[in-house]
Amino acid sequence: MNLRNSAKSQPEAARVETTTSTPKSQSSDSQTPPRSRAGRKKATDISDTKARRSRTGCFTCRQRHLKCDEAVGRCLNCRKSDRVCRRGVRLNFIDTQAVAPPHLIARPDGSKITFKDDSRSIASLYVGGFEIYPPIQPESPVEENGQLNHDLDTIGPDDLTSIFQSVAHSFDPLGFDVPHPTAGLVETDTWHQSHLVPGDELLPHGTSNFARKLADKQESHQSLMDSDSVCCLRTFVEEIAPRMDAMDEMYHFSQVLPSLSMSEPLLLKAFVASGAKYRSLHDPSWSVELALAFSQDATEALLSAVHDPSRDSVLCATVALVLGFTASMSPHSMRWEDHIAGSRALIRECGWTAKTPGLGGACFRISMSAELLSCVRYDWALSWNPDTWGVDIDMENVQASIGGNHDLWHHRILYICAKVLMLRTSLHQSRALYDDMPPASQLNSLFQEWALYSRWCDQWEKSIPRSLIPLAYLQPWQTKSKSVFPEVWLTNRSAIIARLIYHITRILLANTHPLQSDLNDEMQKLRHTHAHDLCGLVAHAKDRGIADIAIHCLVIAAECLEAPEAQHEALDLLDAMTKITGSSTDPIREDLKQVWSWVHAHPHTVVPSDMHHNFYALDPSLAMPESANLNNPLLDTGDFSMENHPYQGFYVPPHHHHALNQYHLGAYMI
Repeated sequence: MNLRNSAKSQPEAARVETTTSTPKSQSSDSQTPPRSRAGRKKATDISDTKARRSRTGCFTCRQRHLKCDEAVGRCLNCRKSDRVCRRGVRLNFIDTQAVAPPHLIARPDGSKITFKDDSRSIASLYVGGFEIYPPIQPESPVEENGQLNHDLDTIGPDDLTSIFQSVAHSFDPLGFDVPHPTAGLVETDTWHQSHLVPGDELLPHGTSNFARKLADKQESHQSLMDSDSVCCLRTFVEEIAPRMDAMDEMYHFSQVLPSLSMSEPLLLKAFVASGAKYRSLHDPSWSVELALAFSQDATEALLSAVHDPSRDSVLCATVALVLGFTASMSPHSMRWEDHIAGSRALIRECGWTAKTPGLGGACFRISMSAELLSCVRYDWALSWNPDTWGVDIDMENVQASIGGNHDLWHHRILYICAKVLMLRTSLHQSRALYDDMPPASQLNSLFQEWALYSRWCDQWEKSIPRSLIPLAYLQPWQTKSKSVFPEVWLTNRSAIIARLIYHITRILLANTHPLQSDLNDEMQKLRHTHAHDLCGLVAHAKDRGIADIAIHCLVIAAECLEAPEAQHEALDLLDAMTKITGSSTDPIREDLKQVWSWVHAHPHTVVPSDMHHNFYALDPSLAMPESANLNNPLLDTGDFSMENHPYQGFYVPPHHHHALNQYHLGAYMI
């Protein structure tokens, strides 16, 4: 049947009703197969109006619920509103980049990190979840309540750093109102060191403007205009500072600090006062009253600074060390002697050890080496336990090299020497307790300790860098110097000092062997060899900066000499060294003659207290106690926590004193 004719034959009303109820297009589509409908729609030019989701937009637009145009660098919305365009990576939005890097907030002292493990309790909410966990072992650190507590001592610095840095990077610093660390919130542990402002490593529990100026090399362009001050400052730089820098390759006191003192009145007063005292002792034309005025001005300035709780502890410790070092030049100035103990107490207050870099480490070495030589000479006990110095003594895997860290090897030989001194003290105490006959078990324990220190000396000798090894070693018959000592040639001052301490340590080991007497041939040969090498090293050294330490070492080595020719030459070397220091050798010569049993020596008996009186002017670190005894004066005065602490009536604990509880007295005492 013809559809067209059939449609025409329908009534008009029916056609209108059909048109009204069903649109033509809908009727047509309802009769068209789906594939034809899809093909016809694709052929049309109608665009897809569905919104496309932004996949690489910035975080800023996502937080503002705006559509980001995904422009590279900075999107249009952020440019219009002048906002920071923060971006992520594709769908997961990781590796967030922020303008301000995240930082760590200072952790309060004594705080602990607690980790709470809720994984078992969460898993128990699911069927079979708790059963997948292994049973809790008795030795497991996990407690029954699911908490895992770790003290900070069990977590290494590197672990803490990674933990906190990962947490810090997971937060958006722009979304939180967290201030940056200020002067009052300074990092207090080694895991913060990478975030410290340069210079703050010298005062871990506070801020030192002096240390920051030193780190930034901020030097003043001012110059001294007073002739007396210029003369005294020159004397300090040329005569005193080289002796203080004997173990410092950076030459802080002779090259770095003099320029910085132009902007630090307290430091400049200390330098001028030290130079004035030195000139008053060695130049008869110099006014003693002027030197006294300079010293009084410097002392009053330091006492005023120590009385201020907001003081710069780094500056005060440096000034006290300078005044204390110069105090050894005059045995009759009690106020200057107080600076010797004051410098040690301030060094402890700053927390300086062998690990402290720069000026702090240099001051620590000056103080400790001076006390060490005095303890060797006068048979004293150390006031600071060497086990708390922070010295890395592991020398097993170290290979000799051309360069090397001289400070590390200095600290190691000083540490070994200090441990030998502690062994000598223990041996004396044991013999005094058992009437010179200690039990075999105790002697065996002391011998094991002695063997360990002897092994350390061997390792130090084999592992030191090439710059600490002599460039030449000639026997007396190979030279034309007519000396009975071998020619030991070292060009570096720090290498000479390290070598001198090494020979002193070897002599001490020979003198303190627990199982062999002083007359043992092996120990006699060991003493003889190292005493001759030490004297030969001093005889051929031309550096004036080693004069003070060389005199100490010469006196110790000279006691081991047996041949008259060697003894006479040792006295000549003492005369040459004391001409540099300006001290007299007459009392020392007489005391050595007594040790050598020379017939023309004075008949009186030499006691250590007399040796201390005679040798006092050469001691760069310690004051003579009022009563003649064999105790180290720093045992009673070397810390502000002691009853007889220095600067009585002036010292006030600094604001950061609450952080010093970890440096308790027991950490320093033997």
